Amino acid sequence: MDIGVAYRELAKVDISGLRDELLALTDADWMARPIRRASLAGGEHCAADSIVMRHEWVRSYSKRGFRTLQESLMDWARRNGGDGRPMLPVMEERNSETSVFTFPDWFRWQASVFPIVAQVIEPIATPGGVLTRALFVRLRPGAIISPHMDGQAMAARAHRIHVAISDCPDCVYTISDTSFSMKPGVAYDFNNRWQHAVHNRGDVPRINLMLEYLPDPAWVFPLPLMLQPFGFVAAAPAEAAAPEHDSAANS
Repeated sequence: MDIGVAYRELAKVDISGLRDELLALTDADWMARPIRRASLAGGEHCAADSIVMRHEWVRSYSKRGFRTLQESLMDWARRNGGDGRPMLPVMEERNSETSVFTFPDWFRWQASVFPIVAQVIEPIATPGGVLTRALFVRLRPGAIISPHMDGQAMAARAHRIHVAISDCPDCVYTISDTSFSMKPGVAYDFNNRWQHAVHNRGDVPRINLMLEYLPDPAWVFPLPLMLQPFGFVAAAPAEAAAPEHDSAANS
């Protein structure tokens, strides 16, 4: 979302417990379910490792023309000699803009992530808002995400939020003509509609919790029950039948 500035700080949160859990993960843990690399990320973002808990998807994201995310993930696994079943989503929610899928790692991490999400979203929360993305992203030392502007339709509608987990002062973000480093425990509303890039110039991995929050979908179905106890109550659907929708390709 174009928030009019390069970034703004939303909240400061306690990430100590979550940080310790994430820093203890091995490379095998990070690579266990390469969901984002398989079907969700554009070329620039493939420089980062990820653990995907929730993510939106529409048919136009598929460069190979698949009708469902499940087909896309299974095809990627087959072409890469792996088993795609552990990557499949366990739940789908639909709203007027997109479909949001929940993946197995949501249940592994939700107890640690929920309190952080609640604090981070509070300044921008709306009655019908939807958490469309929740994932951990790791950028290894020396890795670069080259300059780009996110071009999918949701990039114009949803807040892109980064919560810095690791202490990586030499990881430099550039948004338009502004360069900065993120501070651990700070949540940043990040302008992904301006050209941006990241370069981890340090010798430790940069680890962030990345969230996207869609404040104003016209309807949501079914209600995202797992989020309701934490204050993210979705609006009831305006009608039973959902209209067909599509979106620009993810980039």
